[in-house]
Amino acid sequence: MMRPMKFKILPTTAMSSSLYMLLALFFLLSSCAKDDTPDKDVLEDASDEQVDDPDGNDDSDDSDDSNDVDGVFGDINEDGALNILVLGSTRSIHTGTTAFSVESTASELQKILTSDTNITATVYVAAEDMYQNKQISVGLGSGGSTYDYTFSRHSLMQYYYWPEGYEDRMQNLAGNKDKDWDYVVIAADPYIVATVPGYYSLGVNKIASKVEEGNARALLLMMWPKEPIAGVSIEHFEEFTYRTSDGAKTDVATVPAGLVWNALSNDKQDEAAMHPTPNGAYVAAASIYSHIFNESASTSGYEYDNAIADTAFETVKEALDKTHYTGKANFVSPFMACDIQEVELNYNHTGTSSENGILGGLRWVIDKSDRSLVKDGTPPINFNYGRANTNFEANKRYKIDASKFDFSLGFPMQDGSINGDVSMQYGLDKRFSDSENGTDLGTALYMVRNAELPQGRAVPVRTLYVQLREAIPGQSAYRDNWHMHRDLDKAIGGFMYTLLTGDCALGDEPADKASGEWNSWMAHKIGYETAWNLMYMEAAPACN
Repeated sequence: MMRPMKFKILPTTAMSSSLYMLLALFFLLSSCAKDDTPDKDVLEDASDEQVDDPDGNDDSDDSDDSNDVDGVFGDINEDGALNILVLGSTRSIHTGTTAFSVESTASELQKILTSDTNITATVYVAAEDMYQNKQISVGLGSGGSTYDYTFSRHSLMQYYYWPEGYEDRMQNLAGNKDKDWDYVVIAADPYIVATVPGYYSLGVNKIASKVEEGNARALLLMMWPKEPIAGVSIEHFEEFTYRTSDGAKTDVATVPAGLVWNALSNDKQDEAAMHPTPNGAYVAAASIYSHIFNESASTSGYEYDNAIADTAFETVKEALDKTHYTGKANFVSPFMACDIQEVELNYNHTGTSSENGILGGLRWVIDKSDRSLVKDGTPPINFNYGRANTNFEANKRYKIDASKFDFSLGFPMQDGSINGDVSMQYGLDKRFSDSENGTDLGTALYMVRNAELPQGRAVPVRTLYVQLREAIPGQSAYRDNWHMHRDLDKAIGGFMYTLLTGDCALGDEPADKASGEWNSWMAHKIGYETAWNLMYMEAAPACN
């Protein structure tokens, strides 16, 4: 914040009285100049290292303090309103896990902000429930038989690409609908963060990139689980929330509400059927407030629990200088990097036409690299791959056998083409039951629940398809009435190559974006970038 300038004027007999008065008036006006920077500072970007001047001087420009609130008390776009959208879900993808619902958090944040007399902007805090379900007709196999399945939306990725309301959702995230958002707070399904954190990271990147288009700030809410999930700790949530925000391709900041909850005394950690509890909702809201304004929510006129508010403030401050993880991520998931170093990659598959199509895409990618692809070899060979579905021709599934294969890659079989271009867009998360493995996360979570790790790896065919369709509007998933489009095969091949090796063989972007060559290049790029994000929780580096 700009500080008043202080000057000492020395009288001199050589100076005329009129000149002296003009100078005095000038300096007086300078010292009293209005400072439009608000008194409250944000913590965002405060963790950036400040480098001291080698001469010991403070050369910082106080009028451009990166810690000052943009606009008026958080009103980044300076439209006279402080608009905050909070995303969360009322239903977890896992039946036995309680979702982190954000309605109560949004309500508490609204109360804190509207009771803060320093905030003169109109305050509007909205909660959006990402959970939805819909019955969709699905073709199973090449014979044309159709079934009605109920698909449900839980992940950030499925929320982003859910066909109903897609255009309105994109406009809303970008602040082009009813509200021009200043902040978008992103929560998620705790079960997804616990078991497949790379998929959580991929969804954060998608949503944060859209939020940035509207010049709002994306805030990533570190959650905590209501009940134990797959043996993971609060440190797991800390690590992968911070890895995700640090590795995001746009500016994303973490609000460490989970650390605040963990710092509370036992008597403050209340219990309730809902998640978060009443105290937990206030923890999340107070943490968001402290992150934005660098003050305790106890300074607001709304009094809930000042001790919790002060703990939130202190924890948020301490988190800025804390090391939240070290080294390379080593959590074993169905999207963990395989790190195969051999130049010759040995593979095996059961020989279905879909697998042969994928093989063509993988060969196309590997031909651009300095590696080779060879079928079979002395066991254990590098990998096998196959369909994941247990409800259709289970004999053609991938094989988990550590004595024969170092890794086993499973992909959810494509839907029949009769309605597949539509139904595939719903198939990222879940259809009709926890155990069904015909979706992307259904395949991955089946591997988790059936102890197929560390050998099992999931290939998210539908996640690749929706991104390909986004890049190439109207792109079909098919080349005929059953088999996947050659470019989808290449996206899968690009994904598999990077997942297996950690390498990229993308090459330069073709100049003609209306060409088939560019479409294939884009498919390869989507496969590479998706694999990298899922493996490392960070945006993929440039590859050419």
